[in-house]
Amino acid sequence: MYIRHQFLERIAQTSDISQQFEVSSANGCYLETKSGDKFLDLLSGFGVNNIGHGVTPVIDAIHKQSHAYLHTNVYGEHIQSPQIQFAELLISLLPGPLNACYFLNSGSECVDAAIKLGRLATGRTEIIVCSQAYHGSTLGAESLRSDANHKMGFLPLIPAIRFIRFNEEADLEQITSQTALVITEVIQSEAGVKMATPDYWKKLRKTCDDQHCLLAVDEIQTGMGRTGTLFAFQAYEFIPDMLLCGKALGAGMPLSALICNQKLIQHFSKKIPLGYITTFGGHPVCCAAGLAGLNYLLQHNILDSVNEKEQLFRQALNAQASNELRGIGLLLAFELGSTSKLMKAIQKLFDLKILAESFLFCPTALRIAPPLVIELNEINRVCDHIKEACNF
Repeated sequence: MYIRHQFLERIAQTSDISQQFEVSSANGCYLETKSGDKFLDLLSGFGVNNIGHGVTPVIDAIHKQSHAYLHTNVYGEHIQSPQIQFAELLISLLPGPLNACYFLNSGSECVDAAIKLGRLATGRTEIIVCSQAYHGSTLGAESLRSDANHKMGFLPLIPAIRFIRFNEEADLEQITSQTALVITEVIQSEAGVKMATPDYWKKLRKTCDDQHCLLAVDEIQTGMGRTGTLFAFQAYEFIPDMLLCGKALGAGMPLSALICNQKLIQHFSKKIPLGYITTFGGHPVCCAAGLAGLNYLLQHNILDSVNEKEQLFRQALNAQASNELRGIGLLLAFELGSTSKLMKAIQKLFDLKILAESFLFCPTALRIAPPLVIELNEINRVCDHIKEACNF
């Protein structure tokens, strides 16, 4: 009880409903508490632990790099092999125009960098973003949030932000010659896993091309295999100008990346030298972890089973006729229809030793986003407990 008191008194809190148990270890899909309870993780740390907890090659890479060197200078000053090796592997898995990585610390920082780069490269100011999107909590990323009530306490935010509706082709007409950058999630995760049609992406890409503005896709939560492809945009026939990565990119370590064309990223060094700088971005230990994590994902063919696991969830949960299961891969939303019903289900799942949550902008749907390495028998057990928790 004393350590819980210290946690509440000494550690800044983000809400009054945190889970408040002390973690002693984590392995695979499980977290173990100091009291000996073992929880199945249905959240993956909100999109971070795609390859699971306690992955030995990742831990080994962290140890090895830590013994070589930690921080040596601000980003971009020294040649560091973990950065180069990770960038080479990432770029080899992406379309040709996406050929340069700018490594940063967090998803929010990555979004801020995209805003600055979009304005710098085009000479324009307007940023277009979709309503109900979540891009982060720094001042720049917060400015891209459509929830006026939430933003009220942080005004004034950055100007020239225009909101359009996600997956509404008619709204694409609002992209004009004044637009510097369109930034969008490929899947609106925090809105309860909303998806767009393939035609929408083709028309969005064409509209941006016609208006000579840039298109950035935020794959901070959907990237690194979460949807069954390495990045969600790869399932559609378009290529963004900027790919924003984070969360699972560092395999449990803090790391993000803005990936774009080399000519585009050079605006930060040539048009305005030091146009974006970071002290800890691309930290060698984090890049070593990310490289080991991506190699683990590829070498163990983890992506090959994501769709099979999605279908198993669907078979078990779609049988509940009164509920909707939205999503793709292992980013799913099980709609319960009411906030009170969902809160009761989350508490019941917690009692059954399963960590579950809702979505930021969809408080009626259960988030189903376990590590991609979850076993089929674990999925069956989870679905049985979900049905029990929801009184089916």
